[in-house]
Amino acid sequence: MFAWVLRLQRLTWRVCFQDREYLERLYGSKNKFLLCFWHGKYVPIFPVLEGYEAYVLSNLSHRGAVIAEIGRNFGYHVVQIPDGPRGDTLKIMVEVLSSARAVGIAVDGPLGPPHRVKTSIIRMASALECDLLPVSVSSRRKLVLNKRWDRMELPLPFTRVCLVFGEPIKMPLNLPDRHIKELADHLAGAIADLDDKAESIVLRQGE
Repeated sequence: MFAWVLRLQRLTWRVCFQDREYLERLYGSKNKFLLCFWHGKYVPIFPVLEGYEAYVLSNLSHRGAVIAEIGRNFGYHVVQIPDGPRGDTLKIMVEVLSSARAVGIAVDGPLGPPHRVKTSIIRMASALECDLLPVSVSSRRKLVLNKRWDRMELPLPFTRVCLVFGEPIKMPLNLPDRHIKELADHLAGAIADLDDKAESIVLRQGE
């Protein structure tokens, strides 16, 4: 039901894109990539990018099931990954990416801490040689769920929504362990910069 409400709200939003060519270039290539965003930002991203063939990854939990159901309602393939040994997760990722152009993932999920990229995601992307595409979104008028760990943002009807893409990050194969944390911090910084950019755009453009 929430997905259908979200779909109706999407019809009222005035949506703009910034640097969308980064997405189009990767999507049109043979390179596999991860669309990387914060957990608290995923709600508007799903409907705004409807129509792209992509996979959405979530974990096997109640919240993961909610994300999965919303993703399916917008036409995405959804894979729920069980919490477990790194090898099991990597095996599932390999199976998913063997037939996927793009995979969307909340890089600080499923339980935080907020805005801190999980090093396991960097490790998996390196093992599979996936590019990383940072993305953020902001809304002029929105409801922020401050009691949630991720401070989830829900755009209100008839508002302006801006989706901003960053320059893709090329992942080397089998990145040494000593560089994993460094690259996670680099990705977090890139998404944080996009947060500020998206917010600046919707405030500048007004209603």
